[in-house]
Amino acid sequence: MTTPLKTNRYPIWDERTRANPHPMYAQMRAEAPIYEGTGLGGYNTFWFLTRYDDVQTALKHPKLGRDIRANLPEVHVRRYFPNPPDPRFAALDRHLLNQDPPNHTRLRALVHKAFTPRAIAALQPRIEAIADALLDEMAQEETAELIEQFSYPLPITVIAEMLGVPSSDRAMFRKWTRDLLNGDSLEEAAESTMAFVLYMNALIEARRNDPQDDILTGLVHAAEGDDTLDHMELLAMIFLLLVAGHETTVNLISNGVLTLLKHPDQLAKLRADMRLMPSAVEEILRYEGPVEIPMLRWAFEDVEIGGVTIPQGDVVVPCLMAANRDPAVFANPDTFDITRQPNPHIAFGFGIHYCLGAPLARLEGTIALTRLLARFDKLALAANPDTLAWNDSTLIHGLAELPVRLR
Repeated sequence: MTTPLKTNRYPIWDERTRANPHPMYAQMRAEAPIYEGTGLGGYNTFWFLTRYDDVQTALKHPKLGRDIRANLPEVHVRRYFPNPPDPRFAALDRHLLNQDPPNHTRLRALVHKAFTPRAIAALQPRIEAIADALLDEMAQEETAELIEQFSYPLPITVIAEMLGVPSSDRAMFRKWTRDLLNGDSLEEAAESTMAFVLYMNALIEARRNDPQDDILTGLVHAAEGDDTLDHMELLAMIFLLLVAGHETTVNLISNGVLTLLKHPDQLAKLRADMRLMPSAVEEILRYEGPVEIPMLRWAFEDVEIGGVTIPQGDVVVPCLMAANRDPAVFANPDTFDITRQPNPHIAFGFGIHYCLGAPLARLEGTIALTRLLARFDKLALAANPDTLAWNDSTLIHGLAELPVRLR
């Protein structure tokens, strides 16, 4: 006899929630800030955290982690992974976000040098040039689909250049990442995984024989003391940098443009003083950030958060978007205010998994919005904002498309 599926009190997994999850999170925070619900499918217990302090606690807790097979008895592993791992995806599985200390510490140490504020600041002229070239192309038209023509190509071009991927091959990378993140089938995702692995194997071998001034060469020859990346770690790291290096920034830019256009008073204030742009970017990250829920965590033993004991083996879901509108931390949290100070949002996460690429995302977002607003002083939405389609992912919070009028 099949065990009846559990149902959630709140429409957490409803596709309609993706467009505007904030009212649901406000209700959860008021009624059940540590909510014992279920995952998609209704079988396993998921604990949803919506208060800022609880989310921070979870993100830094040493007994909440990702490597379930290394830290939980087999009975719990089988709850979530009843079948053996699919070997077709093994090459992309050993990246930073799937690791816990000490392996996470080791991997992060091998790549952090490429993403220091100083290293990222040196990219500013090139990012500005890429943005200007994209805007030059858009300027020939009356309207534009902003994601396709600007928000996507800017960060993917930047990270591809940093990795040393030839410009002629970037369209393939876009297909591969889309298939893996939002593909229509497991087979489609597996095919793109194999294509990515074969491509990167050839590029890695080329960098071993002919080093270049790019991150890929640095990763191939990475060393911290006597440590290096093995081949599977190298492939997974490249995949993570490629996906994380552009996907969140696409939505930072697009969500930012939409939010500014929906708040003309704040847009006018920003146009009157573009020195407010860094503060505006931080408020966009808080108000309509690109990540709704980060990678799930498992409780490796019984864990107490906010006075509630979460049993070993259950999943903990720290909701970043909910935390960033917690009235206990942010005054008038549902008000978009580009001058908000202080603004201790956690849109980039917290703790050991704090986003490695945060300096790059901030720089790209600042440059993109600055250049876009300077070029098009009559920028406006070309569709009713209530009819815009949003991606159905609970990980990435972003639009499927954003049509705009340029003049």
